[in-house]
Amino acid sequence: MARTCGIRIGPRRFEIVVLDGGPKKHRIAAFKTGELPTGGDEPLAAAAQALRDAAKELAIPVDATSIAIDAGMAAFRTLKLPFSDREKIEEVLKFEVESQLPQWDIGDVIIDFIPMDQVGDETNLLVTAVPKTDLKRVLDLCSKAGIEPLEADLESTAMVNAALGADVCRVDDAQILLHVGESSTSVVVVDGGKVRSMRAIHVGAFVAAPEAEKAAAEKPAEKLGEKLGDAPAPDAAAGEASKPDAVSVALDPEAEARRLVNVVSRIKRELGRTISGSRTANTISAIYVCGYPLPELVGTTVMDVPVYELDVFEEDSGQPASAASLVVAYGVALRQLGGPSLQTSLRRDELKFTGTLERVELPLAIAALLLATLAGIFCMFEFMQLRGRERDVKAWRASSENFLAGDPAKGHAGNLSQPLTDLDNYLKKYKYDDQNQDGDPERNDLEQMQFEHMLLGREVKKLENQLGTSGEVTMPQSALQASTLVLGVFDANKDKFGRFSIRMLDATYVQGTSGRVDTVKVVLDLSFFGETAVDATVGYDQLEPTLRAQPWVTDIEKRGSKEFDEKAPAKGVSIQQFTIICDLTKGPKP
Repeated sequence: MARTCGIRIGPRRFEIVVLDGGPKKHRIAAFKTGELPTGGDEPLAAAAQALRDAAKELAIPVDATSIAIDAGMAAFRTLKLPFSDREKIEEVLKFEVESQLPQWDIGDVIIDFIPMDQVGDETNLLVTAVPKTDLKRVLDLCSKAGIEPLEADLESTAMVNAALGADVCRVDDAQILLHVGESSTSVVVVDGGKVRSMRAIHVGAFVAAPEAEKAAAEKPAEKLGEKLGDAPAPDAAAGEASKPDAVSVALDPEAEARRLVNVVSRIKRELGRTISGSRTANTISAIYVCGYPLPELVGTTVMDVPVYELDVFEEDSGQPASAASLVVAYGVALRQLGGPSLQTSLRRDELKFTGTLERVELPLAIAALLLATLAGIFCMFEFMQLRGRERDVKAWRASSENFLAGDPAKGHAGNLSQPLTDLDNYLKKYKYDDQNQDGDPERNDLEQMQFEHMLLGREVKKLENQLGTSGEVTMPQSALQASTLVLGVFDANKDKFGRFSIRMLDATYVQGTSGRVDTVKVVLDLSFFGETAVDATVGYDQLEPTLRAQPWVTDIEKRGSKEFDEKAPAKGVSIQQFTIICDLTKGPKP
């Protein structure tokens, strides 16, 4: 059975939820809420000790633990990109959103995103930005407490994960999810089961009332980690400094009641602004609240929208009677079980915890051992195959040498009727036999065959030179072949040329000089017939382009035509000395 742990770490408090089971069926195995000390000389050490004690008490699974941090640290922006590929989005996201975060240097923040919807190739994103110093402060606290979280989420995204797992966010209506923290309140608009907007209101359950701010100014409260020199996080929504996150001076009951009334009043005003400004396809049906309980909030209405407590737990699943404060920690643990998730991650860049290698040392060692074993087995089989191929090549070499030189001891004559000196000497010296199976010590079996092939080719070349068939002496081009090609053009296009007669044909081989190629000059005396001389000329005009279209025709010396004598029995034109230059190397092979 899987066991996971989710921890919400706020400015003053923490909640831990441990789940057993799977994404569909699970129960709360353990939970705890506690205070994070913020005073004294070592506030970070005291807070780490409180977390360590709680983790030890609940026996949390260290290899399946994630955290959620205060959403007031973050800034939320919307962005539209002309593509939907996640890897491509991650490549350009920082550059695209940089202009929308003037309060921070883009290199000083962790950027994450939630795809809201996609229209064609365009993707609408909800971008979150968290200062690295703020996130590092929380990670340092976890490290000192002996906790190495796999992932870090915002309170707002963890709340959405919990709501999605409980099927609170349905596809046919819209809701507003609200988490009340110590110093900030997260507001998420969900429409049709998809996040449409997300922001943080910088007012929470412990924000000081006006009469307490004066006292707090005289005795300022220390934030977690400020003893280490970390500055307070800027306002995520407007880039302004946030107000004090806790009241360190006790208020009388009347002042405390007024403070809570002011907090609820401001939260309701912000909810009214959210409802009136939301552009949702479905009507907002309800507001679900979790986190710190506030009077006069749950059970009321805001602009006719009812406010309910966000209950994401199954009946009798181990939760306390009032479990609204555990929703965020529950959403973090549920994600580790494989439940519905927005797939966000603040564990990016150089803030990846240093325990990664330790977590994978054993799997890596086992994988390396398996790879080494497989590599050894592979090499063994390859060596056996190589030995077999070597035997095959040796047999091939022996067969080739016996074919050439024969085996006189067995009465087999070779196929070299006239021994070739160099090859014959080499075979006699290194020929394969029972006493000399390796042959030439300076060459392997394949190289010996290649060398024998080279010697044989050298002797063949000598014989070709003696016979004049080496190809170095080119034969003159054929006048008969050129004449046949020209007459073939006339025959193939006789319908195009009309009636014609070839009175004379002369073909002469012309040897190339001064770098020119050899050619054949074909000279024709022609006559073209027609009803009139003009009709006859039409056929003659088709002759030149038809001949030039042949690849073996390099030039044409066109002559003028002469009309037949009036006393001639037919009408037409005659052409004398029509010359065609042919390069038979470009023509078809005979």
